[in-house]
Amino acid sequence: MKPFAAVVCLVALLCGACSEQSGQADVEAWNEGVDLYRAGDVTNALAVLRPLMFTRSHGARAAELVAKLEYERGNQEEAAVAAQIALRANPSDERAIRNFTRAIDGLAEARETRRINDALKAAQGRDPGAIMLAATHESRRLMDEVAGIATNRPETVVALSDRLSARAEALSDMWIPVKEAICQSVTNEEQMSTIVLQVDKARARTRQAARQIADIEPEAYASLSDVEHDCTRFLKMTMLPPDAMDEGLVAQSNAWQDVEAFNGRSWQKDALDYTRSFRARFPAWALAYEQQAQADTNSPPFTADDQARVSALATELEKLQLGCVENPLPPDQERSLEIIDEIRGLLPKRSGGKGQGQNQPQQGEGEGQENRQDGDSGEADDVQAEEMEAVGEDEGSEAQDEPSEEEKAVDAILRKAQERNDEHEAEKKARMRKAPLPPNERDW
Repeated sequence: MKPFAAVVCLVALLCGACSEQSGQADVEAWNEGVDLYRAGDVTNALAVLRPLMFTRSHGARAAELVAKLEYERGNQEEAAVAAQIALRANPSDERAIRNFTRAIDGLAEARETRRINDALKAAQGRDPGAIMLAATHESRRLMDEVAGIATNRPETVVALSDRLSARAEALSDMWIPVKEAICQSVTNEEQMSTIVLQVDKARARTRQAARQIADIEPEAYASLSDVEHDCTRFLKMTMLPPDAMDEGLVAQSNAWQDVEAFNGRSWQKDALDYTRSFRARFPAWALAYEQQAQADTNSPPFTADDQARVSALATELEKLQLGCVENPLPPDQERSLEIIDEIRGLLPKRSGGKGQGQNQPQQGEGEGQENRQDGDSGEADDVQAEEMEAVGEDEGSEAQDEPSEEEKAVDAILRKAQERNDEHEAEKKARMRKAPLPPNERDW
């Protein structure tokens, strides 16, 4: 026999021996797993049977039994995976089809319930305005990155699109706690259903954008554009007054420098909207802060005179910005910037040197940014460097359509709900301060 032929024969004998030993080991493992199952030791039975699901000799039977045990233990995800493996081994088997159908029944609803609970837990204690601020910034970053996805090397496009799609999916979850907070603030059922419908539509658009990004569809950028509009609209209705002034500073700076409109919106109109958001929520917010400061002596003071000064400046600012929106050659943009800076200086400082309220999320720098160079404080420059977004992508963008009557109604409902919620929190804190201490906590 030739040497090569001898080697082939030897390999064949060894493979046959290994296959026989493997088959014998699978039989023994199967018998052991069944014995453990019959003895009621489900945990050890699963540990023995799971590796068998991927064998040729016992894969279908082991997968079927694992699916049954996992389903009975309430692990629907694991049961569905095992039932799917059993079905792939016997695609026409009626019992395998029934088991798989039973395993996935209600699975989508269970996944959504877990997703909602996880999102609510992660957002616990956060103000909805702060959540929307982070969501708005993330939507703008995604627009910038998705717009340039085609410029990457072909071998990296798929991996990049998967990462961006995962971020868009995470962005869609930000709508869950916002919806929950709004529903808790609105008592009118008809108004609540209107708002819930709007939020659900926005979340659906965000998830659609995530799917389109994953599939590298050209429509992904347009979908993200709609998502950014949704985020910005709800941000203006829920944001805290200090954040409104920070965002207003960025928008007014861009309007003053005549920076190209972002996503079809006028920077000057955005600046006006942020001022109106500030004025709508400032009285209740100032009252809540004042009561909190009385209980916490470490909080910076916010005197009645400062509050009155801020209110007067905000009224003047809105009038100036309204004139800038209506006038094709706005004369008072620089004065608007001065007022915004003065208001931000009067607001109580939070840790890090910013106005009182929720901490500002970190914001990545966009490309092609323009920064205002007018000798302002370093704080203003830092805000602009963090928050101004890339604005040079759609030179032919048309102006955003005026909001519909339904959207205007939702805006009004949300503002009233937020004001009512702020007032309720302030009253609750006031009652807690007036309540006497229990005897064991009194300083006798």
